[in-house]
Amino acid sequence: MQLSPETRLKAILDGTGAGTWEWNLDTNHVIFNERWAGMLGYTLDELAPVTFATWERLCHPADLALAWKALRKYLDGKGPQFECVVRMQHKDGHWRYIHTRGMLLDGQGGAHPRWLMGTHLDVTEEKVTEHRLSQLAESIPGIIYTFVMEPDGRYYFTYMSRKVEDFFGLTAEEACANAELLFMHIHPDDLQTVHDSIAESFNSLDQWACDYRVINSGMTGWLRGVATPERDPDGKVTWQGMVINVDDEKRLELELERQSVTDELTGLFNRRYFIRKLEETAAQQDRYGGEFSLIAVDLDHFKEINDAYGHPVGDAVLKRFGDLIQRRVRKSDVVARTGGEEFLILMPQTPLESAAQVAEDLRCAIESERFVGDEKQGFRVTLSAGVVSCREEVFTVRELLSVCDRSLYMAKRQGRNRIMVHR
Repeated sequence: MQLSPETRLKAILDGTGAGTWEWNLDTNHVIFNERWAGMLGYTLDELAPVTFATWERLCHPADLALAWKALRKYLDGKGPQFECVVRMQHKDGHWRYIHTRGMLLDGQGGAHPRWLMGTHLDVTEEKVTEHRLSQLAESIPGIIYTFVMEPDGRYYFTYMSRKVEDFFGLTAEEACANAELLFMHIHPDDLQTVHDSIAESFNSLDQWACDYRVINSGMTGWLRGVATPERDPDGKVTWQGMVINVDDEKRLELELERQSVTDELTGLFNRRYFIRKLEETAAQQDRYGGEFSLIAVDLDHFKEINDAYGHPVGDAVLKRFGDLIQRRVRKSDVVARTGGEEFLILMPQTPLESAAQVAEDLRCAIESERFVGDEKQGFRVTLSAGVVSCREEVFTVRELLSVCDRSLYMAKRQGRNRIMVHR
């Protein structure tokens, strides 16, 4: 049996639950179907006589102005169809969200009247859910978002909560319209890491989790993103996730890391960190060749300084000497306080002669410094140092430190205030 177009259209409308409306723009005459009245709790007879004013009366005043604005935009040719969402009052007094769509059936050459025809769909549940999601998004300390990546690598956001503006300086609409605007705020040093982590999650479907820095209004902050991926049959992957600020956590983490590798008194690195960097440098030299040098320094008769002037003065000497070293080495050099008055200096890509000159400059510099005790009595400090380099020889880290220590002790046995170079 072949169905008539009218029967098929009625079946489709019945299946969607849509109410229909027709509005003659020339005569202002309107026609609504029974389902249109039913979604607001009425029958058409209860609303009779049904006129254009009936629709206006049932619309929320604030939304009515928006509807007229959308209609003018459509009639001016600035949109493919008339579309808006308005609140309309139900018979029992509460408000329903009604999604309105319509298109113009224009009279041919003005010979026939112009009809604007369309549908009304009740989208209250969707709007309530959207509102609850918006409230949830405002209540959590971060951004809620939906991110999509196509099999060809294209990506975009389909949802972004309002707080993206607080984190990235973008509106949710801007982020969804152009995802690159958001990625442009990621710190250049972290951008590739973010892209790589997304690609890995895309391929493995493991949870995406990444810490990265963003730059917003000239300020740099740490963010943490977490999202769960899901692959569609067409190969595209969608992540539902959240981004939160972890500045405080990162500051604490970096501070704990700093404390774990530095000497509290001088601010120099500690022995544990120094050995790690020495092992890395030795491994690099073993693989690529080159030469690096090591200087072991010990302040002469330091126990006597503590005994004569007290430990606070001794601590001040150590701090001042640490500053003196830092001013005379390169940023690539690693300086550590490894004992009470013992220091080690690692100088990558540095020949023995250059390291020996640095050690001699330090000896002269500390010898020329004048220190003052609590009672204003002046005194001077000297140092002894051993210098060794690693070039062709195959040294373990333990052996290298042992050779450097032996050179240092030889300098002390020969009268202190001198440099001993192991050749």
